[in-house]
Amino acid sequence: MNAKTPVGDDIRNQIALRAYFIWEREGRPDGREAEHWTLAEAEIKSELTVKKAATAKKTGKKAPITKANQKKAATPAKESAGIKPAVEAPAKAAVVTKPVKTKKAARAKKATAPKT
Repeated sequence: MNAKTPVGDDIRNQIALRAYFIWEREGRPDGREAEHWTLAEAEIKSELTVKKAATAKKTGKKAPITKANQKKAATPAKESAGIKPAVEAPAKAAVVTKPVKTKKAARAKKATAPKT
């Protein structure tokens, strides 16, 4: 017997019960079992993800990585709000230069240096 069977059965029972409530809420229409099941399945999975994230937050662990979370993390807040970022110029590398010694600067330095 598979160790995951009871959990899988529990989730299936939750989905079935939720699909039943959706069916009743919509006035018990005929022929929409698959639609109600799919909607119930999506709701249950969404709730489980939220519960896992809340549990992870309490225990200090990171929330589970899902495709939706990856997409949100990859999209900056401005872009997700429909605001396009301004085009930024590429950053220029800092140029470090050494002072150039000219003959004139060397003579001026000699002239001001104290004689020993």
